[in-house]
Amino acid sequence: MIALLAATRAEAHYLLKTMRSVKSDGIYHFRGTLAGKQAALFLTRPGVHSREQVRRFLRLHRYDAIISCGSCASLTAELAHLQSVVIGSVVTPGEKWITIAAAGRKCVSVSHLIADDASKALLRETSGADILDMETYTLARIAAEHEFSAIPFYAVRVVDDLAGEEDYLKKEQMLREMTAGKPSGRPSWRDIVRLGIWDYAVIIWRRHRVARAIGEAARKPVT
Repeated sequence: MIALLAATRAEAHYLLKTMRSVKSDGIYHFRGTLAGKQAALFLTRPGVHSREQVRRFLRLHRYDAIISCGSCASLTAELAHLQSVVIGSVVTPGEKWITIAAAGRKCVSVSHLIADDASKALLRETSGADILDMETYTLARIAAEHEFSAIPFYAVRVVDDLAGEEDYLKKEQMLREMTAGKPSGRPSWRDIVRLGIWDYAVIIWRRHRVARAIGEAARKPVT
């Protein structure tokens, strides 16, 4: 069985098409298939809301591999929108690098959304990382714990935002905050009008493209 870890339902949209929601030992997750193999998926929430819940999810089944997947921001002009990235090593400010794979891009993980280009440029300068996300470092540390270290761990990301997209990211974050407390995860018409109908349409269209690319990237380590 394959363990999948993604931050949000939006990122896991296409992976969830072949899964159903279940609850086991108090952990809500999804069960289904990935590339013809049995798989289970857990939504960590942005920044990994609870490390212990991730551990409890990883104890539910005997896994053949753990795949962390999601979107990221590019810190270099070398990467393009929707490009799939395999993470070779990851760091968080003030900590040591963790090696995940022999080859791959460098990633820096932070605990909060960074939208402005100046902060991204500073992270690029101080860390030397190629991409930015909010979950990989935490998940890599959990995967390296003695209890889970024998399970192969893969981290794959799809480039979502590029330099110069501060306005888009602020709108996208605004939509996340609007829907954070809604059981359906969907905004009301009042929310959409407040955000802007055109902006909402662009965000949803873009989310679907990124989610499709994430679904394809998550399959690569097991095919």
